[in-house]
Amino acid sequence: MEKIPRVNLSEIIADKIHQDILDRKLNTGDRLPPHEVLCERWGVSRVTLREALKKLDTKGLIEIHQGKGTYVRDYNRDLIEKQFEFRSLLGEKTIIHLFEARKIIETALAELAALRVTDDEIASLDSVLEAMGRTVMEGDNLGFARFDLKFHKTIGGIAKNDVLLMMLEKIQFLIQAQQREMFAYAHDSNPLKSSFHDHQEIYRMIRERNAEGAAEKMYDHIQRMEDRVQAYYGEKKGEKNPPAQSAEITGSIV
Repeated sequence: MEKIPRVNLSEIIADKIHQDILDRKLNTGDRLPPHEVLCERWGVSRVTLREALKKLDTKGLIEIHQGKGTYVRDYNRDLIEKQFEFRSLLGEKTIIHLFEARKIIETALAELAALRVTDDEIASLDSVLEAMGRTVMEGDNLGFARFDLKFHKTIGGIAKNDVLLMMLEKIQFLIQAQQREMFAYAHDSNPLKSSFHDHQEIYRMIRERNAEGAAEKMYDHIQRMEDRVQAYYGEKKGEKNPPAQSAEITGSIV
């Protein structure tokens, strides 16, 4: 007999709200109905609804203000639409291929950056690293994910190769939602501290104009990230979903 797939209600709700935003049933600045209204409408618990909203917050679609409500963020519609379409294709094999591409492209960018960096650019990269360090101290996982992407893109600009930079931006587009999700659901600050140390080492190699060292540190960092992502998705596959709650979820949020 075939296995019956487990249904994650929070994923279903998150996708429905996501689709309402794409269909312009919800627009920038709109306030979502109160939690109790949504729970009653869809027959789910507050825990399930909060988990769905957390997923949307991680993707940058909504912002949650304690005591004031949940609002649709100002967003790039085309970018969000493409991310939504791509998410269904982002399987384990695709993730492996993305990391293979990162190892090739970003090690080359780190090497070129170490050869071509100016003193002003070192200062610019240092300021990004400093801001990233503050997010580690504050335990701001989503903030860390944003500065992580900015750090790598800054290195791409320092390398002064427009073709490689364009390829990096394409890869970042594909991985940013997954990366934000992984950091957002980290159980502790260890992944942040470990990743921050990697960035410090890459920065040090670039500052010292050590091209070979910069490429090596970048490769090692991306390999550790690949291992962490695969472990993360492995844990997700093993998670037990909550039991089914009431009837099928249908209809838009509005």
